[in-house]
Amino acid sequence: MKVTVLMTLYNKAAFVEEAARSVLNGSFQDFELLVVDDASTDDGVERLRALDDPRIRIIRNERNMGRAASANVGYAAAQGGYIAVLDADDVQEPDRLQVQVAFMDAHPEVGVCGGAARYFGTAEGVRSWPLTDAECRGRSLFTDPVLYGSCIMRCSVMMAHGLRSNDDWKLPAEDYLFLLTWSPHARFANVPEVVMRYRIGEQNQRHGRDPVADRAAVCKEAFRFFGIPLSEAELDVHMLFHQLPRTPVDRDLVRRFLAWETELIKRVEGLDLFPMDVFRAEVERRRKKAFHLIADSDLAAASLFIRSRGGVSMKDVSYLAKVTTKRWLGGQAKLD
Repeated sequence: MKVTVLMTLYNKAAFVEEAARSVLNGSFQDFELLVVDDASTDDGVERLRALDDPRIRIIRNERNMGRAASANVGYAAAQGGYIAVLDADDVQEPDRLQVQVAFMDAHPEVGVCGGAARYFGTAEGVRSWPLTDAECRGRSLFTDPVLYGSCIMRCSVMMAHGLRSNDDWKLPAEDYLFLLTWSPHARFANVPEVVMRYRIGEQNQRHGRDPVADRAAVCKEAFRFFGIPLSEAELDVHMLFHQLPRTPVDRDLVRRFLAWETELIKRVEGLDLFPMDVFRAEVERRRKKAFHLIADSDLAAASLFIRSRGGVSMKDVSYLAKVTTKRWLGGQAKLD
C-alpha cells in the first residue's frame, strides 16, 4: 500500500463525512483512510461506518488520550509507505495525493512535504509555505516548516528514528513540535499547489484559548528542543517576535527586544541548526513586523525603535503619526 491517510477524530461529526469523502473520491487510489477516534461522544464514527467503504479503517481509543497520543496510535498502525495527514474538519483537494506522492517519489531526500492551503469558514484566503528545505528550516524556530494538516511523511524515516509526538503535550501546536523532531533526520519541502482546504471556526483547537500563554509554552519547548538557552525574562522579550507580548510594551521592553535580536543571532551562530542567511532574514522580518504593535502601544517606544534600527518606511512613520494622533484625541475626549 502506497499511502495511509491519517485522520484523528474527536467530536467532529459535523465535518468528518465531508473530510472522508474528499479522500475517497480523490484521483489517487492506492491508499487506506485510517481514522483514530479519541473516544468521541458524538456520532462521527457511525457516520464513517455508514459510508461502507473498505478503504476506511477505524481505531477507537478506550479513553480520551489527546490529539498527540491519538496521532501516535495512527503512526504505529499505518500500513502505507507514506503517511498523509488530514484533519477531520478539513477537506483534501482531489489531486492532493497524486501531487505529493509524485514529489516524494522524485525526492527521496525529503522526509516531510506540505503544500499550500485555502482557508474557509470564518476566515478566507490562501497561504503558502516555503518550497525549499533551507527556507523551511531557517524559520523553524519561529513557526512550522510545513503545515501539518497538509503534509505527507516518509514512514521509513519515521520508523528508523522512532519519531513520535509528545503524548504528554495537551496544548495546541503539538504538530509543530512533532515536525521539529524530523529536522535532524530529513529535509523539508512544500509543493506550490493548494492541496487542502483548512476550515477556520470554533472547532479549531486554538479557539477560545489564551494565545499568549500557549505561544509562550511552545516557544520554551522549541528553544529546549534546539538546545538554545532562554530565560523567562528573555521569553518576555522574544514574544514580541510573535506580536504576542506578555508584558506592557514600553521603552524598556523595546530596548531589551533590540538587544535580544543581536543576542539571539549570536546564540544560534555556530550551532549549525539553521541556514543563517534565512534565519537572519526571518528575525529581521519579524522585528520589522513588530513595529506596528509597538506604535500602537507607546510613542516613546516606537521612537526608540526607529532611532535604534531604522529601516522603517515612510508608510510606517505615517502610521505612527496616525495612531499617536488617535491616542491623543482619545485622551482629550476622556478629559472632556
